[in-house]
Amino acid sequence: MSGPPYRHLGTLPGLTAEDLREPVRALLADPTARVRAFTGEPVGYESWSRASDGLYVVRGTASSDGGDRAWEVVLKQVRYRRWQPGRRDLARQIDDGGDGPADWAYWRREALALASPLLDAAADGGFAAVRCLGVVPLPGERLRLWLERVDGTPGDAWTARELLDTAECLGGFHARSLRQQPPHRAWWCRPFVEQAALHARFALIDRVADAATSADPALRRLFPQETVTALRMLSRRHDEAVRMLRSLPAGLVHRDLTPRNLFRTAGRTVAIDWGQVGLGPAGEDLATLTLSSAVAANLEPGATLALGAEAAARHHAGTAAAGGPCDPEAVALAFRLVAAYHFGLPLVRVADRLLAGDAAARSEAADDPDIRRRVAVMTALVEQAQPDLRTPARG
Repeated sequence: MSGPPYRHLGTLPGLTAEDLREPVRALLADPTARVRAFTGEPVGYESWSRASDGLYVVRGTASSDGGDRAWEVVLKQVRYRRWQPGRRDLARQIDDGGDGPADWAYWRREALALASPLLDAAADGGFAAVRCLGVVPLPGERLRLWLERVDGTPGDAWTARELLDTAECLGGFHARSLRQQPPHRAWWCRPFVEQAALHARFALIDRVADAATSADPALRRLFPQETVTALRMLSRRHDEAVRMLRSLPAGLVHRDLTPRNLFRTAGRTVAIDWGQVGLGPAGEDLATLTLSSAVAANLEPGATLALGAEAAARHHAGTAAAGGPCDPEAVALAFRLVAAYHFGLPLVRVADRLLAGDAAARSEAADDPDIRRRVAVMTALVEQAQPDLRTPARG
């Protein structure tokens, strides 16, 4: 089986009215609803999760004592898929091929989370998980998740205001979770900063050092020696960074708040794809929310850092409105560390790819404005965490 990304655009599974009866009844809140005609189609997407096994929209009509009603649901299928990543695979992405309940790609995690009351306890009208209408086991270590269709503006079409409104709503979600600490679950996902992928990326820091001493002036401008020193600090102080993050208050975190997983509708934010949910500091989510959107919007380093500061202020306002507790300094520390390790460290892969090309192509790519901007943003995020890494862990 080849590794990620996995591309999905298959045909709709064979469904019957019986398969649809319970999710439709749950959606309509009508135990007498009877499914009549229905149709459906696949939703094409690319996923880095081994568990992903297809996404579909199904719609139709149902009759009941109250008359005929239209309905629309989402069918998501997940599966167990074994994979043995090589060294390059580990550097590319997070999944280390492990199949334990705490591993990144544990295939049952999203179903367990959405079917439990744990997410509802922290949610309110401002930030919530997509509504789960049922989980059905299938042969061959597969699961079928029936989900409510979310109508609204997807995250990749948001304005800055919608992003900042979401940061404030997210603050309320985090405050409620910290106040009502969720019980331990063996299937909580480990934090990104504790994943094996980081060690594979640390091994590529020498490639940045090669670029910094290259005969090509464009490469030397892109990767100065100061960047090599900062990256080596990330590697050398990694255990200390883990201890710092573990010392911070931990509540529920989504860990994958990228634009494709968020919808803004009726003044609230709905998050889908809870496959990496677990316990962690609030700043972990805030970093993913802000920086994945900044990357998608091609923001320059200064604008990226400014957006992070604005989002942090709005997140704090959300925690305060929800009655806390959330220490803004703790949120900011987690933000900086996750920003450096999750969004900054991958610049080692940029250096590795550039050095793999011939001299002409390498020089041209190193002078490409888009690559220079991406590297500048990553470098700024790595540098922002340097004072924290020189400070003893809290607690």
